[in-house]
Amino acid sequence: MIRRRGPEGEPGERPDDDRGDDPGSDPGNDPGNEWMPFDPGRRPTWPAALAQAGVDLPGPGPVEEPVRIEEQLRLWALQQPWLTLLVALLGAWFWSSAAMWLSRFPGQVAAIWYTNVWGLALLLVLPRRAWPAALLAAGLGILGANLAYGDDVGLAALLVLPNLLEMVVAAWLLRRGGDHRRLLHDPAVMLQVMLKGSLLPAVLGTAAASALMALAGLNQTVQVAWGWLDSSAVGSATLLPITLAVLASDARTLRDHLFDGRTAALALISVGVALLAILMLPFPYVYMVLPLVLGAVRLRFVSVAAAVALVSVTVGTLIAQGLFPAPPQTAHWQQLLLYTPLLAALMPPLLLAASAEQVRRQTLELERSRERYRSLYERTPAMMVSVDRTGRLIGVSRLWLERMGLARAEVIGRRLDDFMTEPARLLASLQVWPALLNAGSCRDVELELARSDGLAIDVLVSATTDRASDGQVLRAHLVLEDITRKRLAEQLAAEHVRSKVTLESIADAVITSDARGRITYANPVALTLLGQTEAALQGRPYGEALVRRDVDNGAEVPDPVALCLQQRRRQVAPQRVRLAHAGGGEHVVQESVSPMVADGRVIGAVAVLHDITEAHAMALQLAHRAQHDALTGLPNRLLLHDRLVQGLQLARRQRRVLALMFIDLDGFKAINDRFGHASGDALLCQVAERLLEQLRASDTACRLGGDEFVVLLPQVESVIDAGRVAHNLLEAISRPYALAGTLVQVSASIGVACHPEGGLDEVSLMRNADRAMYEAKQRGRNQVHFFAPPAARTA
Repeated sequence: MIRRRGPEGEPGERPDDDRGDDPGSDPGNDPGNEWMPFDPGRRPTWPAALAQAGVDLPGPGPVEEPVRIEEQLRLWALQQPWLTLLVALLGAWFWSSAAMWLSRFPGQVAAIWYTNVWGLALLLVLPRRAWPAALLAAGLGILGANLAYGDDVGLAALLVLPNLLEMVVAAWLLRRGGDHRRLLHDPAVMLQVMLKGSLLPAVLGTAAASALMALAGLNQTVQVAWGWLDSSAVGSATLLPITLAVLASDARTLRDHLFDGRTAALALISVGVALLAILMLPFPYVYMVLPLVLGAVRLRFVSVAAAVALVSVTVGTLIAQGLFPAPPQTAHWQQLLLYTPLLAALMPPLLLAASAEQVRRQTLELERSRERYRSLYERTPAMMVSVDRTGRLIGVSRLWLERMGLARAEVIGRRLDDFMTEPARLLASLQVWPALLNAGSCRDVELELARSDGLAIDVLVSATTDRASDGQVLRAHLVLEDITRKRLAEQLAAEHVRSKVTLESIADAVITSDARGRITYANPVALTLLGQTEAALQGRPYGEALVRRDVDNGAEVPDPVALCLQQRRRQVAPQRVRLAHAGGGEHVVQESVSPMVADGRVIGAVAVLHDITEAHAMALQLAHRAQHDALTGLPNRLLLHDRLVQGLQLARRQRRVLALMFIDLDGFKAINDRFGHASGDALLCQVAERLLEQLRASDTACRLGGDEFVVLLPQVESVIDAGRVAHNLLEAISRPYALAGTLVQVSASIGVACHPEGGLDEVSLMRNADRAMYEAKQRGRNQVHFFAPPAARTA
């Protein structure tokens, strides 16, 4: 049986899915797109399955893009491959059987052929690797329909090939172009899609059918060819738009458009008018197109395409059953007059619907562009304003409102100079605005705006103007850069430079730290004092970078910066510490630490170190001179008194013996007269050295004046031990001395008073030791005499 008429269907793949004939880019060549039975044990997720089908999913965004029906069908086909083949076979059999049934009644003509649209839709949905199986299933369906109506098996099989050829050619052309999804809203694309998916495949299929029939030696080849072309082109052209529109839509949108009351009304009215016009009215196609044109203006493309498909099926059925008389034919080509007028009547509504969709789309894009521009203008992170030619505000950015502390309703319609300070207003009105209107633009003009709270903002203004065709200024757009903080930063930078110069010019060492006590700055004096570089100090804790010890005992002292930051207050008084130098040696400094407070919080600390090394040394020297004999360096009477008081307190507390010795040189005056005062002084110094050699570190040797010395033994076990020390001293003093090249010899008289028998306080001990010394002199000198209380002497 010769196949009567045949449209073709289309799926909707994305343009980037159509990779031409390159096998490497074919989704079918992807291992994930293998045409194999679906494994329910590893059911793919929607994104994975769509990726397997060769569908590029949208990237992540705030709104997920709806999944097209084409993609859903492709996923289903991947999951149910054998069921897909069965559907392909049954669909081809159904559409072919319907055409056979309509064209087999006596006196009836060939029906419109819709089967190829079914096959085309399958090929657009399936990956190319599955095409052979799908074409085989569709071919078996067509063959089964032809055999069911009594066609010869060989002829029926032969004429299945042109149908499959039309499906493949249409699918290949549409997928190669990749623009068939845009026929909904572009009439030019729709015409191209009709050419690729309907007319060209129908011509090729007709040529193939004619050639095969001629080779088979069949009669009426030319007549059949014209009928084939007419039925195929009309069927595919009228069913193709709704097929592609459905595949390119998502389920929700399709449901909203097709199952709408207006769509149903259009379908019923269009079918009713078609029936009435075909059966009862002259020039039926003129009336038939009227409701479709009205629907094309008011409804969406998919609704109009559905109505066109219903009218096509209705009118095709009436014509196939002979209810509409065919015009008289005198030539074979006039068979085109059977269905071609129907195509001519149904195409304008489709083109008009596509044009209406294009207008709607462009209008929506324009509105979106306006909204994006408005949103970009208002939300841009810059201070922007637009004014008309009189200087009144017609648009402001959100940042400008925030910086000015104003609301949009408060500013629109007011003059821009209302929000300037008086000097800026005069500058703008006399210079800036006239120059802007004349030149059309300006850059970096400094003005001052007045905030709603009375504060001033320094801004740099750059502007440009929009002009009409006659050159008149329509509006001006100004970008304002807030330089208030920049100027403040410049002032702070200048202040920082001045502060740094000041710190580097003062004579004291200055070291600053952050809130964690880590050094951030050290002036040159500090670097010199420490013998370190700024890089070596930077970032180190103050107590770690500076080696500081107690002035008196050399013990390490706590970190004053850490203590200051913890207590959030300055030291009560500066402290003196020994500061180590990296190259060796040390300095005595007076250290003062204070916190740095900003906005009520401690941001660091500053330490000032005043070098008092020379002053400290001089103070020590003066203190030493005040408490020591200038000639011998021994402690003087003042220091002796202090140590005697401390020794007595310790002796009382520990109940131990304290001995005090008065020593007077015998014959010192004669030596002084003989050898001179210089030699006498030298003798005194040698005596002092010999005394120190015989004493412990805890003992004290003192020169009272002239040739009188005092020795303090603060801790002795007994009076006998004190006597042993006294005799050792007497022996050491009696050894010869070298004076002026001559050996001389002197002796000494030593008087000893021991606590508590020799006195309970320092006055009595001093007096009694002095008495004992004079007693020793009276007894012949060069001897030791212990003071004894009167009671002891009587006994």
